[in-house]
Amino acid sequence: MLENIFKYAIFLTAWGWAGFVVDRKGLRIFVLPEERKKDVLFRMRKELKCNNLFEDNKGWESLIKKVKEYFTGKKVDFIDYQLNLDNYTNFQRKVLQMVKKISYGETRSYKEAAEAAGYPRACRAVGNTMRYNPLPLIIPCHRVIKSDGGLGGFSGKEGIALKRKMIDLESKVK
Repeated sequence: MLENIFKYAIFLTAWGWAGFVVDRKGLRIFVLPEERKKDVLFRMRKELKCNNLFEDNKGWESLIKKVKEYFTGKKVDFIDYQLNLDNYTNFQRKVLQMVKKISYGETRSYKEAAEAAGYPRACRAVGNTMRYNPLPLIIPCHRVIKSDGGLGGFSGKEGIALKRKMIDLESKVK
């Protein structure tokens, strides 16, 4: 069996250091901006549970450009990037793929996300899937909110404050 090779890129955005990990099947992990570059690498290693990472962004320059543009307030989407969601259940993959399609500046409730994924009674399970989203921003879980308009939770380092900041950023672009 082939051992998976993980490549990563870490780069500076207007909000701090961000990065991602890819393997032969696609994007595996995305780390939202951190204050220090070494914190991004630490999060990648922790998430992968391995140190077998090689720095290499060849072929992913357009993703880096789009992420940088996003954090300067430009309207971008990440719909075309290949994802590796092999470590997730069929339900989780279906929810994550559906959330990936939520357009910039739009939101959906956990209930709407559950219904769109074909599981109308699975609101809490959608919330749990968002909590463990391996690719925040790429799969825009910050756009999934409570039915009453409340933000719900967010797994980013700054929690709800970062979710609010991202939603606010998107609401300013017309």
